[in-house]
Amino acid sequence: MGLRADITDKLPRGTGVYILKNSHGKIIYIGKAKDIRSRLASYLSRDTRPYAGHIVSNTESVDFILTRNEKEALLLENQLIKAHKPRFNIELKDDKTYVRIKVTKAADWPGIYITRRMTKDGSHYFGPYSSAQATRKTLSAIGRIFPIRRCKDTVFKNRTRPCMYYQIGICTAPCAGRISRHEYSGLVKDLVSFLEGRNKNLERDLHARMNAESERMNYEAAARIRDQISAIRTTLIPQIIIGNAAADTDVFGTCKHVKGIRITVLHITKGGISDSTNLTVDPGEDEDFMSKTMLQFYLRAPSIPTMIYTDIIPEERPEIEQILTDMRGSKVTIKMALRGRPKQWTSMARDNACQHSSMSESSVLDDIARLLHLSVIPYRMECYDISNIQGSYATASRAVFIAAEPEKSLYRRYRITGITGQDDFAMMEQVLKRRLITDETRPDLIVIDGGKGQLNICVSVLEDLAMSGIPAVAIAKARGTKTDRFFLPGRKDPLVLSRNSRALKVLQRIRDEAHRFAIRYHRHLRTRSETCSLNDVPGIGPKKARAVLMHLSHIQDLTKITQEDLKGCPAINKRDIENIVSHYQADEQV
Repeated sequence: MGLRADITDKLPRGTGVYILKNSHGKIIYIGKAKDIRSRLASYLSRDTRPYAGHIVSNTESVDFILTRNEKEALLLENQLIKAHKPRFNIELKDDKTYVRIKVTKAADWPGIYITRRMTKDGSHYFGPYSSAQATRKTLSAIGRIFPIRRCKDTVFKNRTRPCMYYQIGICTAPCAGRISRHEYSGLVKDLVSFLEGRNKNLERDLHARMNAESERMNYEAAARIRDQISAIRTTLIPQIIIGNAAADTDVFGTCKHVKGIRITVLHITKGGISDSTNLTVDPGEDEDFMSKTMLQFYLRAPSIPTMIYTDIIPEERPEIEQILTDMRGSKVTIKMALRGRPKQWTSMARDNACQHSSMSESSVLDDIARLLHLSVIPYRMECYDISNIQGSYATASRAVFIAAEPEKSLYRRYRITGITGQDDFAMMEQVLKRRLITDETRPDLIVIDGGKGQLNICVSVLEDLAMSGIPAVAIAKARGTKTDRFFLPGRKDPLVLSRNSRALKVLQRIRDEAHRFAIRYHRHLRTRSETCSLNDVPGIGPKKARAVLMHLSHIQDLTKITQEDLKGCPAINKRDIENIVSHYQADEQV
């Protein structure tokens, strides 16, 4: 029957790789797209390439693997084409497609270089990176923080005076003895830590330098640093598609939905994603569905890897590991990914499982994407809320919905620092920057609890971080009403959704979750502070302090309390009441 509109209409509007299969389940074509649904739909209408008609007529099913950005999609497409060699793809012959950063290890004075070849010489290799130009810019940027030599060994041995790299501040001139071996080794160690993703301070250092140059009105220098930051974000994104690990690995990611549990299994071969499998499980009343799923999956699988990562550990893990070890003939380990690339793989598998889940039912996510004019399905939504009382105990919260359902393990709380007064805009800016500079999976939609001002702050942060592709929306009630209005970037008038809209209910729910989470943390900090303050009152210990705070929970400003407010409070007497009132009145006078 071939590729049809009813197949393409169910595909996601996300970035990733699509896999076309014929009636026998054999892969015939692999491609990448910024919008998978639109790309496949184009095959049915405006694609005039000679082989497009053959692809359409031979395709019976479509699979996909979502990625976080177009660069990862490019790397994954290359990896899958080499692994499966589809009929209609032009097979890539050149293994030197991407560049890597090499840090020599054997030399007494290690150097840093860009290379397209990997050899077993004991050096550290990082990458691959798709843009050689951006990688060279990045090398110059990190060279100012970690000024490691980049000259060839033959040049280094014969040089006695510093070269131009020393003059421009990107080399410490070890050739001329301008730095001790101990200091140099420390620089190399810090550089390797950063390139391995264990150092998150570089961008903050660059931002501080950029701001300092701006304050001195050295705008050209500030612009150069800005470009350096952009180069780092363009090139040194966390590479989860291709790596250097030798052991084969499977990664399980799960997503619950109304019809059961969807599981995506990513197959990692030689450190790179080579394939994926999607499963649907009906757990019934069995809470340990993962044990049976893994056992049944590998009883039918052609091979068993040595390492299995999963976001849900099976209750019968020792037994499953032993069975799989016996089947494979060598040790098999099942682990939960806690950090690094395995955690990123698990997150990617879970996101793909959730996207496949949303395809199997009439999804409210499609409604949200249509009503808010989004280019992708927002299966990961994050909502941010600020909570404070006249600037005191300022906190923020993040609620996360995956496939329109709360994912409380991803909720986060933030303590606002360095901001005085009730500046909600500055607080929102701080929280968003702290969130977005991490290597955590990017959201498909940011929801801000606030109006146009808060939305503009969010848009500004996204532009500064070169993340303008992440859509944002603000939600706020109209004055004097209970009607929620939605503010969109570039739109003058707010959007009002129908009261019966499923999209409205989900967006209100995530806003309420963020608000609840922020208020709870704010109250926790306030209570802890007030408890410490009451402990300073003569005759008041922890138990009396808790009783007083519970009795006064309806009063926002405790410096205004009177003896009448404390009457009827259990566990305290008349002298305690006098001491408490005197304590807060003294604080007010100070």
